[in-house]
Amino acid sequence: MTSDPSPWRPRIIAWAVVLAALPLWEVLRRLGGVSPLLMPPLREIAVALLEALRGGALAEQVLTSLGFILAGAAIALVLALTAVLLSASLRSVAVIMRILGALLHPLPGIVLLPVIVLWAGIGPAAVLVVIVHSVFWPVLTNLQAGYSAIPLTWRLVARNYRLGGLGYLVRIALPATAPYLLAGLRIAWARAWRALISAEMLFGSVSGSGGLGWFIHSRRVFMDTAGLFAGIVTVMAVGSLVETVVFRVAEDRTIRRWGMTL
Repeated sequence: MTSDPSPWRPRIIAWAVVLAALPLWEVLRRLGGVSPLLMPPLREIAVALLEALRGGALAEQVLTSLGFILAGAAIALVLALTAVLLSASLRSVAVIMRILGALLHPLPGIVLLPVIVLWAGIGPAAVLVVIVHSVFWPVLTNLQAGYSAIPLTWRLVARNYRLGGLGYLVRIALPATAPYLLAGLRIAWARAWRALISAEMLFGSVSGSGGLGWFIHSRRVFMDTAGLFAGIVTVMAVGSLVETVVFRVAEDRTIRRWGMTL
């Protein structure tokens, strides 16, 4: 059974519009007499991107950034699952998490950078704190909604089979909350990706070769505008690929296979 290709059509149309609009960059640059330092030719941007990819440095920096995202997301997911289970067992924990969520969830991770710098310095730990904050709250909010929406019949089945603790979590809770979890991860990914790039640009190189934000920052420092825009294009490309490919595959292998939708 093949999946319906129709969900891909809006994305294909969107990319077609973007590609069709690229000549406007050259038109505006030439008619406006804009300096190449401000708006480099598309050819120079493409050459800078290809050179960065050919050398392997850009790919390594993208992997570094994605590694931070995965590490921070894993920590945040464990914390969110623990918080949901504790909230389900202890009413006081549920009240505390609701209050903290109302206060901290609206805060972008980048806003907390001054405090994080004071507490964790400007190394990898600070970047991880930013990512964990960006991922934890949307995942927690969606998991709480999914957990409370588990059908009563499922809960009764679990009680009849004496499923509790880890068994209930693996066989009942996680499958039931999968659509909510994926929705939370989509939101968390967008927030974490933006926060990570911003943190890397502010902190500089936090690992051996730095991340994608460091790539953009270093190009700005040396006034390599073409390389700067090549980094921005890479940020958009990676974000789009994760959104349209990774989450699409995850949905196909989980909630669509199980016949579950929000």
